Amino acid sequence: MFGDRTAVESQRKNPVIDLAVQQAALIYDEIPLRDFIDEERRAMLARELFLEINRICNASNPRSTCRENIAAAMLNLASYQVLVIPPEPEEDISGLRNLPGITGELKAHLIRLCAKNDDLRSTMYQIADSDDFDGVWTVLQRLYWEAFWLLGTLNAIRIGLEDTIEGNDWYPAFLHAACVNLEHVYRWELELPPAFDERIAKEAAAAYSVFTDIVLSGAIDPAAEWREYCRGTDIPMPDFDQ
Repeated sequence: MFGDRTAVESQRKNPVIDLAVQQAALIYDEIPLRDFIDEERRAMLARELFLEINRICNASNPRSTCRENIAAAMLNLASYQVLVIPPEPEEDISGLRNLPGITGELKAHLIRLCAKNDDLRSTMYQIADSDDFDGVWTVLQRLYWEAFWLLGTLNAIRIGLEDTIEGNDWYPAFLHAACVNLEHVYRWELELPPAFDERIAKEAAAAYSVFTDIVLSGAIDPAAEWREYCRGTDIPMPDFDQ
């Protein structure tokens, strides 16, 4: 999966590396990424993942380094996640649709959004053969599943490093918060009504953006700290009890 077996075998003494490598292989087998990339790109991405796993696990502070990488990867995934969530009545395999701040309405505005958002425009049209919906949608799915593979692998490292909270882990809440951030930005650029009630829309968007800062601060339980930050407000806080 990750190329040179000698390199993999040399890291067997680090169980976190072993766990992350195994999880990366499992994730790839479970997602449809192979429908969007060829073998050459798969091999390149797999090698980059292996190098990233080693870099994080051999850092002077693996937990902190892992969190920094997860934060960046989470925001990148969220930038695609809110665009691939389908509207009702289609099935939403992410389970995010209809959580506070997430609507499933953005897919229909994909082409218009790519014309307005600088990051999406530069990324999509660097790869897409055309600017019609089908061409851009194919590119979006590829980017989404590549981001999903990376983030899932980073999360395996996080779990291996025991940066988790039993019973109410902070990772699902962080995914939700990141998606709320991106949906809010996209809706503003599209001049759509906010996904929250107008009365709390600005306050909620600002509060959800704080979640990333809390993760990067090194808080032991980012979700609990964020809930405390929002205490006394009307900001909806989903329960992600495991």
